[in-house]
Amino acid sequence: MLMRSNLDWFRHAFAYECGAIVLRTLCTLAVADTALGSASAFSLFSSFTVFFLTLTHTKVFDYLLWRSTGSLAKTGKVRLLHCVSYELAGAALSIPLTLWLLDFNLTQALWREALMFIVFLLYTYMYNYGYDYFFPVTHAKTYSQNN
Repeated sequence: MLMRSNLDWFRHAFAYECGAIVLRTLCTLAVADTALGSASAFSLFSSFTVFFLTLTHTKVFDYLLWRSTGSLAKTGKVRLLHCVSYELAGAALSIPLTLWLLDFNLTQALWREALMFIVFLLYTYMYNYGYDYFFPVTHAKTYSQNN
C-alpha cells in the first residue's frame, strides 16, 4: 500500500498546528476574560497535545479510506466526515484542558468549544483541501487506477 511518507505526515500536522495556535488563542480570548499571555500559553500547550492527534487521526483516516475505497481521493462528504471526526476527538481533549489549565467554568469551556468547533471545522476542511491540492498523493491515485 502506498500512502504519504512519514515526513509528509509530519509536515501536514506541523503546518496545521501553526495556524491552529492563532485560532485557538483568538477563540479563547473571544469567550472569556483571559489575558493574552494565558490564552497564548494555553494554545501552545494545546497545540503540542493536539499535534499527536493530528498525526494519528489523519493517518488512520487515510488508511481506513484506502482500505475501504482503494484510493485516497476525497469527496466533499469524505472531507466533511474527516473534519467532524477530527473535531470531536479534539473536543474530547480540549474541554478537560480548558477546565483545568484556564480555570474556566463549565459554561465558558463549552462556549469556547462550540466556537472552536465551528471555526476549526472550517479551518480543517480548507486546510486539508489546500494541503491535498499543493501536496497531492499522485502515486496513490496511479496505484489505485492500475489495480
